[in-house]
Amino acid sequence: MQTSTEQLALIRQLNVIDDVFFHKIAEDKAVCEEILRIILQKPKLRVIDAQAQRFLRNIGAHSVILDLLCEDEDGSRINVEMQKADDDDHVKRVRFNSSNIDTTFTEKGLDYKDFPDIYVIFISKFDMFQERKTIYHAGIFLHETGTVINDGIHRIFVNCAVDDGSDVAELMQYFKNSTGKNNKFPKLSDRVHYFKESKEGADAMTQVVEDYFKKRISEQMSEHDKETVKVLLQNGASVDLIKKSFPTLSVEYIEKIDQQLSVVGQ
Repeated sequence: MQTSTEQLALIRQLNVIDDVFFHKIAEDKAVCEEILRIILQKPKLRVIDAQAQRFLRNIGAHSVILDLLCEDEDGSRINVEMQKADDDDHVKRVRFNSSNIDTTFTEKGLDYKDFPDIYVIFISKFDMFQERKTIYHAGIFLHETGTVINDGIHRIFVNCAVDDGSDVAELMQYFKNSTGKNNKFPKLSDRVHYFKESKEGADAMTQVVEDYFKKRISEQMSEHDKETVKVLLQNGASVDLIKKSFPTLSVEYIEKIDQQLSVVGQ
């Protein structure tokens, strides 16, 4: 257990782009509203509900935990996802999230024309499409004519890697380096200041920070240690035994390696 001084030092290393910190930031509806107004360029947007880490259960299929799910005054659903690592097909992740929101929140018997709009905002530390833009709006269109089709799904990709001088880019730079106050997004920077500079905020982050840095230690293991864990699992060692041998590893991490080995062995 760290001292309060050590705890605060760890918290100050976090930025909004870190999902664990974003989840705490997003617990404030007014902050969510401020962020969405900038990204969606809707200065009068009103958020009537905001839920961080919203779990959508699919019985018999892949469930999902959304980093943030909001509803605006028009009934549109807005999902915001944070991603630091370029380690998967994130375009398909956006597709999956939008389909889950549709099936979870669309009322039975509703005519298709009355389906609410869905916005999926994917915020990454990297420029996913390598087109040197801070923000990308993706949609569907007719290949033969180029006519845009509005299906009510708005796919928006934003990144912290490209600074084009826009308000969105300035927001992303603050996501990447969350220090000090910024008058363009006062509610967000005030909440960051609360967690990083006040005792009450630091206390609220205590367990979150401990879990986060344990996870980081696990992720930063040497390849040799990872291979050792794999060999132990392949030779029948239990997760509990490996946990005792590698106290810095989480049970979840060891189980993840075990699951990966099971898939490979099928």
